[in-house]
Amino acid sequence: MTRILLTRRPSQAGPLEAGLREVGFEVCFLPLTAQRLPEDRTELTAAIDRLEQGDFTVIMLTSGNTVRSLLTAGWSGDLPADTETAVTGAGTARVLQELTEIVDPWMPTREASAEGILAEIPHPPEDDRQLLLPQSAQARPRLAEGLRELGWEVTTVTAYETVPLEDPLGEAAGVGGSERSSAVQAEDVLLLTSSTAAQAAARLEIPETVRLLAIGRPTAATMHELGLPCSGILPEVSAAGVQQALNS
Repeated sequence: MTRILLTRRPSQAGPLEAGLREVGFEVCFLPLTAQRLPEDRTELTAAIDRLEQGDFTVIMLTSGNTVRSLLTAGWSGDLPADTETAVTGAGTARVLQELTEIVDPWMPTREASAEGILAEIPHPPEDDRQLLLPQSAQARPRLAEGLRELGWEVTTVTAYETVPLEDPLGEAAGVGGSERSSAVQAEDVLLLTSSTAAQAAARLEIPETVRLLAIGRPTAATMHELGLPCSGILPEVSAAGVQQALNS
């Protein structure tokens, strides 16, 4: 049975992990990073206030971590009636629904990524172009720049920072039961969930036979910059996406 290590915590697990188990993979966790609110939250707090006052036509949520961070920073989870929600994909939509009462957000149908969003998001109405884009401090500028090129007036704000764990193997050893991952083994598949996870993985001793998969083109780009071999990029964050990436 092939073992897949995901570079996040079991508490962040969802349909991806369940789907991988259903198709016969052993799923374990090797958390390499942690998320925290920015030290200076002035801009984040101001953006949340503007959001709840109805200043934005759309809020664009690009990850479950963004949703969690906004709520931790004081967002009520409610939106004005005229504010629409857009997300990168089904995973973000699931977290949003679990933690708020927001359902059926807009999302791209073909590719759950910045490029997928830019290929499908409608152009803004002439008189209502304000879009809030809370992101990781490490987010690449492509999405914000592309949205502006499409005519949106984009307000970006740092919702959280992703930082590498000092002792990722120690963190993994603390995960009990069948979800324990004490080391990366020769036949494993390592699924890197972010650019920061790729940076942390580059500091580990990973056997050359391990296949490294990337969630998203930015993660794959970081892997290339670091000299990490990328065996495939998930076309979607699902078990089918993992299988397709492994067979690419």
